[in-house]
Amino acid sequence: MSLMRTLGKVAMGVIVAKGVGKMMGGGRGGSSTGGGLGGLLGGLLGGKQSGGNVGGGLGDLLGGLTGGSANGGGLGGILDSLSGGSQGGGLGGTLNDALQGKEVSTNNEEEEQAEILLKAMLSAAKADGVIDEEEKRKITEHLGDVSDEEANFVRQELEAPLDTQGLINSVPRGMEQQVYFMSLLAIDLDSNEEAHYLDELAKGLNISQDICNQIHEKVGAPALYS
Repeated sequence: MSLMRTLGKVAMGVIVAKGVGKMMGGGRGGSSTGGGLGGLLGGLLGGKQSGGNVGGGLGDLLGGLTGGSANGGGLGGILDSLSGGSQGGGLGGTLNDALQGKEVSTNNEEEEQAEILLKAMLSAAKADGVIDEEEKRKITEHLGDVSDEEANFVRQELEAPLDTQGLINSVPRGMEQQVYFMSLLAIDLDSNEEAHYLDELAKGLNISQDICNQIHEKVGAPALYS
């Protein structure tokens, strides 16, 4: 079972599922990459930019997801920059490869880290208390050729009750900011429930309000704390 590969596929599915309504240039302010979630993710994942902006729409979003740089930068580059120690480092290039559908080779420690980040994204997708069948379909339809074991892992996590404290307790030292970052990517942050979830997660992981807001700034999301 390769949960790093599954993480890459679920990251694509979760982001599309949660962001498809915001891709045409609407919604969140503060992004320096232009038009809506499509522009934001194009920049995060190393997508081609012209004049500082990435075109909007589903095509550009998926282009950014699958065409990101595998070495430095992109989503993986941000993930590595948030590592607080050796346990959380070095995942970025591998995640970028997984997002592009490349075969990845991981050791046991990296698989354990991937499992935690995968659970973080799937938990966050449930944070607003509403994850309907359509959202589940969008999240799982990108699984592609993963094994039955990997697919069942994702489905079971989606069906399981939200357990924020259980997630917090599972995070090793050094991965706190990475877990928060991946959780934020799976959230629209347009409801009180989602804001409360992120607040609980930040406090549980001992992430200061200033650091939390800095992570939000990295992805052009509204600050959680004033």
